[in-house]
Amino acid sequence: MGKKDNFAPHTLLTEACELLQVSSPYELARNFIKEDQRLLKKQSWDYKNSELVLNKVKEIVESVIDDDLITNDKDIEDELETILWFWYHHATGYAIWKYKDKMKALKFSSKALKYQTADNPNQITQLLYLLVRDEVTEAEALLEKISDEPDKTASRGILQEYIAGNFFA
Repeated sequence: MGKKDNFAPHTLLTEACELLQVSSPYELARNFIKEDQRLLKKQSWDYKNSELVLNKVKEIVESVIDDDLITNDKDIEDELETILWFWYHHATGYAIWKYKDKMKALKFSSKALKYQTADNPNQITQLLYLLVRDEVTEAEALLEKISDEPDKTASRGILQEYIAGNFFA
């Protein structure tokens, strides 16, 4: 059994693992992302639906991190932060385009940045953070630095949506 399969389970983490039918935080992160993508494709992802397994897992993981209940295992912490980043990143988009809720978008985008790990190359999170704060000049400067696809094309589209007034209208 490798390090990634053997962890000292925290009761809440064990509960989160059971919800996604996995045995470790590493598997939890992988299955969380798979389920996230499945729900997005089905258009069933919704931060307001407290019955969604992803929302339950997010609540558990965030309470573990916020209460500093994790062991000092940087790898596990990164996996758990990736779960939270993913959730808050998508919640920001839903707050903007589905619910037109600027207050939630402000909160969610801040948390997405908080949980984005240093090795995460996604720059759309930062772009959304800037745009929900109406920091257009900074967003345009960031857009000039984004060179990898599909982020470059997606970022241009997001900026166009903002300029067209489609964020919260």
